[in-house]
Amino acid sequence: MYLAAAFTLFCLACGVLAFKRHPIYGVYFYIATTYVFPPGRWWGYVFHDFRWALFAAALTTLAIVLNRGKLQPKPMWLGQGAALILFMYAVWMWIQAPWALDVDEHVRGSTEFTKCLFALWFVYRVADSKEGIRNLMLAHVLGCCLLGIFAFTIGRSGNRLDGVGGPNMDDANTLGMYFATGALCAVGLALSHGGWRRYLSLASLVLIVNGFVLANSRGPFLALAVGMLVLAFCIARRHRRLFWGFCLLGVLGLTVLVDKAFVDRMFTIEDVASQDESADTSARSRVAVAQAQLQMFLDHPMGIGWRGTVVLSPQYVDRKWLTLGDDENASRSSHNTFLTALVEQGIVGAIIYGSLVLWVVSAVFRARRFSRSDRDPELATLIAALIGAIMAVLTAGTAADYLTKEVQFWLYALLLSGFWLGSRAEAARPAFAAVASPGPLPIPVPRTR
Repeated sequence: MYLAAAFTLFCLACGVLAFKRHPIYGVYFYIATTYVFPPGRWWGYVFHDFRWALFAAALTTLAIVLNRGKLQPKPMWLGQGAALILFMYAVWMWIQAPWALDVDEHVRGSTEFTKCLFALWFVYRVADSKEGIRNLMLAHVLGCCLLGIFAFTIGRSGNRLDGVGGPNMDDANTLGMYFATGALCAVGLALSHGGWRRYLSLASLVLIVNGFVLANSRGPFLALAVGMLVLAFCIARRHRRLFWGFCLLGVLGLTVLVDKAFVDRMFTIEDVASQDESADTSARSRVAVAQAQLQMFLDHPMGIGWRGTVVLSPQYVDRKWLTLGDDENASRSSHNTFLTALVEQGIVGAIIYGSLVLWVVSAVFRARRFSRSDRDPELATLIAALIGAIMAVLTAGTAADYLTKEVQFWLYALLLSGFWLGSRAEAARPAFAAVASPGPLPIPVPRTR
């Protein structure tokens, strides 16, 4: 009961502050409902079937509308690269509804994607300053830290960590991906800010990495490695020496946290290409499903609708790889985000998703250019952490379907806000330079009689 009361007081405080001070407090409320997820906790029965996330989203929207005068004017969100691409994907999903194989599932998936897009809007709208970006990143880090605490108290079951998070992140693969993004954001915060935020980020990082190890998932492990490389590539020059010091400490700390089960699991990555019957079946099954999905696409180039892979998998996938449902109705879902777009949204979905990937790649080099300018090292490092976290989601998506995982929509919103702030700094610099540098003094001309 104490936990229920504490959560209620926190939400009430955020609700009041969202109207009195800044709508960002409404987003804190929303993020808290995502990570705490009262219906999944033992004390959640107190609230019955209350829709916490829906209420928090509605409250945040109302706070933005009523307090729009307190927010910095920003470019329209739909005019910003990633947001426009994701909006196009949502529109195409709704257009697909008439020919989806499972209409009910397709409508559910389209609604879920649209809700994530709505979250992107209100995160983008309230992140109108560097401090706002920093604080929302810290909220995500603290949410992942809370999941790390849950993971520590629950522990593994059969070498996997399932059922820890709320809806849409209660499996070990998704949980590991969330931990990877949280770890990258924590590193970015610890590098760019000192004081209590640095110490809080580092303390959270320990619990996040421990949860990451307990999740024991290979895709997020590769994702974290790629994200760290991107962070190293884009980080501000002022923070690079500290970054490599953190890396050294991180490696030493990881050797303490990892266990035999984690090491053994990571070494099965090579089993993806193995034909040996003794190889890891989970890794080999992904290849079989991917091959079947390519054939599905050739037979249905305009897509088969959300979760259509599950409907067609009994016809295309060998029965031994079907793991969903009972023996009579066994099926298999997609385990690759791009193949989900290709098969379930067809050639149009693949083009839109491919455009998003290309935008992210271009964003990496844009972040690199901004970091080298040394205009705002703190903002540059925050942007580097965000783009590293997004690359981690894309990398982990090669082994799982993360198309509607909401954390990436938050990260895109924060990254777009960071680029907006960076462009403002670039636009302001020439004007400052013109004032600060009056130019060479005139050469005196001798007077003649």
